[in-house]
Amino acid sequence: MDAKTLFETIPTPPVAELLGWEFVNWDPEKNEISVRFLGKPQFLNPGGVVQGGILTAMVDDTMGPAVLLASGAKKLCQTIDLHAHFLRPVAPGLILSRANVVRMGQKIAFMEARLYDNENRLCLTATSSANLADVPR
Repeated sequence: MDAKTLFETIPTPPVAELLGWEFVNWDPEKNEISVRFLGKPQFLNPGGVVQGGILTAMVDDTMGPAVLLASGAKKLCQTIDLHAHFLRPVAPGLILSRANVVRMGQKIAFMEARLYDNENRLCLTATSSANLADVPR
């Protein structure tokens, strides 16, 4: 089953719906997924830009699906830690996140992500490690 079909057949988690999660692409050679989000007006902080915790949730919700795809749809992940570096503010609108699995062992995966604004400017980089769990059948 290809990546697009996989995400069309599994129920969309509520947090993904809230963030406007949309699958864009999967590159199996790089173990890299691209996901589009919608930076809604409800996500803005007092400065008029998307709040950092929301952006962090977006990259987290990109790295998890990267693990799912890299594992052949056999593993989910539970974040152990997530480190984000905010490089520039993100205005409301379309947001693109790319994540790849750097290394996946038997019990832990290591991922990295990059988030881009609607002008394709790099706005956030992140790294994460996560416990692996079997996908419930």
